[in-house]
Amino acid sequence: MTRPSSNDDLRRAAAWNACPAAGMDKPAAKSALVVRCLLALAAWGYLFSVVAAWAFMRWAGDRCWVATLVLFGPRWLCLLPLAPLAPLAWFFHRRSLFPLLGAALVAIGPLGGFCLPWARFLTHGAPAIRVLTCNVKGRNHHNMRLEALIRQANPDIVALQGCWNEGPVQWPAAWHAVRRGELIVASRFPLQEIHATPADGSARAASHENLLGCIVRLPEGALRFATVHLQSPHVGIARVLDRSTGIRPSRSDRITAEIDARWKESEELSLRLAQECRPDIVVGDLNLPVDSPIYRTYWSKWWNAFSVAGWGWGGSEWPQNTAGIRFGVRIDHILSGPHWRPNQCWLGPDVQSDHLPLLADLEKSE
Repeated sequence: MTRPSSNDDLRRAAAWNACPAAGMDKPAAKSALVVRCLLALAAWGYLFSVVAAWAFMRWAGDRCWVATLVLFGPRWLCLLPLAPLAPLAWFFHRRSLFPLLGAALVAIGPLGGFCLPWARFLTHGAPAIRVLTCNVKGRNHHNMRLEALIRQANPDIVALQGCWNEGPVQWPAAWHAVRRGELIVASRFPLQEIHATPADGSARAASHENLLGCIVRLPEGALRFATVHLQSPHVGIARVLDRSTGIRPSRSDRITAEIDARWKESEELSLRLAQECRPDIVVGDLNLPVDSPIYRTYWSKWWNAFSVAGWGWGGSEWPQNTAGIRFGVRIDHILSGPHWRPNQCWLGPDVQSDHLPLLADLEKSE
């Protein structure tokens, strides 16, 4: 006795037998089935690849030179497979849209670093201070765009890195400024420099100083403020990249040495900050994305203004590259301790540097 066919089996048989009447013969139906299977495999494979790329970047970035290339590379490239896959899935296999949507969310969020200003819902309307930071790459002398931004944004504290040009900024009247090497802190309030010594006790040339700490005399009390500029990995990255072959592993020695040096520098600097400066706010060019294990080890204890109060990807540096691909990397940060909470953060306009200014309003929290 044969087993009676279920309703599903009967429906499949009816649909199969109806193919010729619908203008599709059995070979064509088989081809359509193959297309749907391939689309499903491509969609799920894309989702797996995006998740794997995020995990690889997060755990091996700034440990392995290959993952470091991903960490500092154009992450929007991960969205390119959506261009052909999404229309094909819509017309031929709409169930594949679900893994594609998951892949897009991972590529935009955890992998791409898209931020939402959720901290704005936690503000209490307390008096806020406005902070501006920018790596000016030596273009601080007679920089009319920077000076116009300072006048328009009306910040309370400005921190500049990369001030190799000896020419001063034309600060607003009655402002105070402190400089150490390439670092400058300026404010409408009185400043007192904190004379910090490297944690190892060695003398450091002013041109290589990576920390400037100040006490800002606000009307409501003293604010301990620091600006930093950490070592960049771009020399090693540029060395391992090649216009003709793409990547040259034989040149990875430089980027590997830079990774080791950058781990040591963050360890030393975090110790100096804790023992000598004890700042409430730290700003500057850390040359570290928030995904970096170095950042997570030494800097994640702070509030990150753009992570909690910014909107978008926050790419503050737009590096030059041989491939001509435009992309931003979020390596400039405004960090605050538990007593200063960010309530908004945004990028400023171009000031003739490959870094964009970063601004934030921070309010005192009890």
